[in-house]
Amino acid sequence: MKVKAGDIVRFLNISGGGTVSRVEGKLAFVEDEDGFEVPVMVNELVVIKDEKPSTPQASEQSEEEVEEESYEYTEEEGGDDDPKFYVAFLPGEKKGVESGHLRIQLVNDSNYFAYYTISKKQKDETLELQFNGLIEPNTKISLDKRTVLQLDDRIWKVSILMFKKGKAYKELPAVSTEIKIKAARFFKENSFADNDYYHEKAVLLPVIKGDFEKKLEQLTQNEVDQVLREKEAKPVRKKYAKRDEPGILEVDLHIDELIDTTAGLSKGEILNIQVDKFKQVMKDNAKFKGKKLVFIHGVGTGTLKNEIRRLLERQYKQHNYQDASFREYGYGATMVII
Repeated sequence: MKVKAGDIVRFLNISGGGTVSRVEGKLAFVEDEDGFEVPVMVNELVVIKDEKPSTPQASEQSEEEVEEESYEYTEEEGGDDDPKFYVAFLPGEKKGVESGHLRIQLVNDSNYFAYYTISKKQKDETLELQFNGLIEPNTKISLDKRTVLQLDDRIWKVSILMFKKGKAYKELPAVSTEIKIKAARFFKENSFADNDYYHEKAVLLPVIKGDFEKKLEQLTQNEVDQVLREKEAKPVRKKYAKRDEPGILEVDLHIDELIDTTAGLSKGEILNIQVDKFKQVMKDNAKFKGKKLVFIHGVGTGTLKNEIRRLLERQYKQHNYQDASFREYGYGATMVII
C-alpha cells in the first residue's frame, strides 16, 4: 500500500484518522481534525481517499501505465526468502475476553501479495467460507470481531497463494493448513504476548510455518508428555540463585511453573508460552548490566533449549551465555550474562 502526502487515511488498530501531511520512510504524519500531527507507521494506515489531483495529462495515461503505478509498494529485506503469514487475535475494547470481543486480523510479513481464504471445517469435512480476499505485501488487515465462545473448538482451513505484481518473482508453493482454536487459551494470561507486529499483546497463529514450527510438529505427544513429566520427576532442590549468589535470577521455564493447566493447548502453543516467558525476562532485565539469568529448560528432547540458544545467537548477540552449574541443573539450564 502506497501512502503519500495528501491522502485521507484512517488508523488500522485504533479509531481516528486524518490527512497525511508528510511521509518519512516507514513513518507517516497524520493531521487530525484538530490540527495535531500524529506519527503512525505506514502499515498501520488504510487509505480512504487518494487526494492526488487529476490532470488532463494523467487522464490520458494508458491503462498499462496506470496499472503499473498502482503496483508500487515497498519491499523489505528478507521478505522473499523468509515470508511470514499469521492469523492474529487481539483483545477487544472491553476488559476481559469473557465480556468483550477478540479482534481478528491477518499479518502478511512478506514482499508478496496473497490471495487468502479462511473457512470453517465442518464435522462432515466440508468447508464454510469465513473470510477471503487479497492482502498487500508487508501489511496487516482487520477481518472481524468475535466473542471467544464463538471461536471455541473451531478448526479453520487457511489457504494462501502468494505472488508479485508488475515484476518477476520467485515462485512460492501454495499453502493450505489447519488452525485449531480453543477458547481456553484466550483465558490464560500468558497466551497474549509481546510481538513484532503490534504495540499491544496478541496471539499469533502461523500459517506459513518456519523450520522451528515444522520441527515441533515432528514431536510425538509422548515426547511432549515426557518433557512435562521431567519437572515432576526431579527431586526437590535448593534454588541456586537464593543459596549462592543473590545477583542471579532463576527462571523455571517448565510449563507447569508458568500456567495452571495445559488442557486445550497444542505442543507448539506450550512451547510458545515458554519462549514468550524467556523473551519477557530478557526484556525486563536488559538494563541490568552484569546480571546473571539462569533459565531452567530441562533436558527432554532439547527443543526448548535449542530455541533459547537460537534466540541468544540471533536476537541477543550482545549477551554472553553458557551452561549453568552442572552440579545444580545437570544439562538442563542456560545462564545468560546481561
